[in-house]
Amino acid sequence: MELPSVDLKTDQQIRQLAFQILSKELGIADFIQFIQSFEQGMGDYTQDRKHWQSSYTVESIAQAILQQTDPTTNITN
Repeated sequence: MELPSVDLKTDQQIRQLAFQILSKELGIADFIQFIQSFEQGMGDYTQDRKHWQSSYTVESIAQAILQQTDPTTNITN
């Protein structure tokens, strides 16, 4: 018994095909609404950013930049 061949597509090809099918079946307005609701993400980016950036200071960022060009540089001297 011979197995049928499988047509493997790239992720981009699958996305493009899905978008075509969804826009045809939903209509353009509902398709756009679906895509917007699907890609919004979760959480509060502003609050998350404040949390993970809270330890940064202008001095620490400047020090990191200077050390990229000259590892012996220390702006606290």
